[in-house]
Amino acid sequence: MFEPRIVAAIDLGTHGIGFGFSAVSADNDDPQVRKIHFFNQWESAPVPTAKNLSALLLDANDNLIAWGYDALRTWQTQGATLRHTGAKYHSGFKMDLGAQPSTEATSQSMPSEEGDSTPDTEEADDLAPPWAPQGGPLSDRRTAFLLTLLLRQVVDKALKQIMASGYDEDDIRWTVTVPACWSDYQKSIIRDILKNAGLPGEDGRVLLSLEPEAAAHYARLTGGNSRLMESGARFMVVDCGGGTVDITAYQNDADGKMTEIGRALGDRLGSDFLNRKLENDYLVERLGGPDALEAIRQECPDALVNLMDQWERAKASVKLDHEKDVELLLPTAIDRLLGLEGRKRLARRQNKVDDSIVLTPVQLHALFDTVVPGTLALIETQLAEMDASRGENTAPDVIVLVGGFSNSPYLQQAVKERFGERTTILVPPNPDIAVLYGAVHFCYDPQTRARRSRFTYGAQSSEPFEEGVDPENKRFITDEGKNFCRDRFSIFVRSGESVPSDAEVAHEYVPLTDTADKLAFRIFATSEADPRYVTDAGCDKLAVAIVDLAPVMRFPRKERGARLYMKFGETEIKVRAELIQGGEPVAAQVRFHSNY
Repeated sequence: MFEPRIVAAIDLGTHGIGFGFSAVSADNDDPQVRKIHFFNQWESAPVPTAKNLSALLLDANDNLIAWGYDALRTWQTQGATLRHTGAKYHSGFKMDLGAQPSTEATSQSMPSEEGDSTPDTEEADDLAPPWAPQGGPLSDRRTAFLLTLLLRQVVDKALKQIMASGYDEDDIRWTVTVPACWSDYQKSIIRDILKNAGLPGEDGRVLLSLEPEAAAHYARLTGGNSRLMESGARFMVVDCGGGTVDITAYQNDADGKMTEIGRALGDRLGSDFLNRKLENDYLVERLGGPDALEAIRQECPDALVNLMDQWERAKASVKLDHEKDVELLLPTAIDRLLGLEGRKRLARRQNKVDDSIVLTPVQLHALFDTVVPGTLALIETQLAEMDASRGENTAPDVIVLVGGFSNSPYLQQAVKERFGERTTILVPPNPDIAVLYGAVHFCYDPQTRARRSRFTYGAQSSEPFEEGVDPENKRFITDEGKNFCRDRFSIFVRSGESVPSDAEVAHEYVPLTDTADKLAFRIFATSEADPRYVTDAGCDKLAVAIVDLAPVMRFPRKERGARLYMKFGETEIKVRAELIQGGEPVAAQVRFHSNY
């Protein structure tokens, strides 16, 4: 088992990205005094900050010109020249990953012996990485390229910092943060991205940490929140970032370890969508329509970036009871494109103001309503999950707000107004770095004892046919004359079930024919607790795992089977297999290709 000398975390955010690390030592075993190192001198950053911008500036051939704050500064100062050479500025692209997952029709299974089955073998192309040029949506391949390039810059910077302290690459265990609402499909893509970005591919060398779960590790250790470490404490972490709002809820067990008491929830409600609302609605209307805004994007994109920067600063002061207009000064390049007629049109819409974009209190509320009501609804849903699992625990519920958007006075006031009488609401110090710092703590010593399964997971199987229950079109007769039912859902774990983080579930499978030299498992997921068939509505093919039976072909068919293991209690679903004959582990190729 790998024993690291250094644990390092990369917080891969929609708006910002950063890294931190800690030495594994007796002095750092106590999380209360653990020393975490981070980098805060990013080139062109306006102030020292633990996170750089998740931004890239690429030339016409996709070669890197600059990244992070340096990309923004270069685009703002040299954009007029660069855009004529085909250069493009990219930001906020993380949430495009998996936005349009590939879909494939459910295939039929082949019968098996004694109630277990394996489907027929997938074509080789079905195992191609989702981000590869041969497969997956074009948007995923493009986003994967951008994320890989971004991560390479951060990995290189982190390695230089760590190795300057006297450590080697092989001393490091890494963790990378992902949204709680990401599907297994998205997590499988990010795994390949991490390897292409230069991180190790060996099992156990790179962990994925759910963003709100990482923040929970941080929240328990900061701002006088020691009560969140106590046995029986119940708390919800609401991670409000740029791309998503992600929520998890926990109750500490007798040892103070976290047990998930509500399924991870999340949605695309981050502050980036508030920004998009501003662009697509208000800027389009004020600047002359979609074509006019597109002309600005093409002719002076750096000026549009400047305008949105003003909005980023302005929205940080908007409150729930805000009563004043917000004015965003028009950059010179946009003013020039508008011309006299454009300024007259703008003045008519803004009570004679023609040199700024004016947002009234009503319009500000409408903008924040893009994401805040949905966030409140997610919190309400998670509170209901927490109530359902309360039992005899009388500890008060606590809501912990973290993430960059949690600094918003508007959001804080909205949460307190809705839930303040029912819960205690906390905002730890520096909530924008909660995920980064918490991810280092998670990598050092995960404090999560058990998680709740988001879905019911299982494998396609064949079971003995039940007269009067199973439909005739699913009946088949084996070579031995037995009646079996195809397409049964062989359940490994049920939706909402609490699963220890180190627990595995195993089923045994055998080939259907004497000539079968592979077992191909089709793994399914559904939100239903007790699905009977993988063809039921809502069942989605999650992955395919193929096991080579060549080492046991000399044995009788009934002895050529394999055990399929699934592990659900970690951040990701893990699949492995071993041959029943001799218990030898075998490679199980898995490709996730659904939106679960």
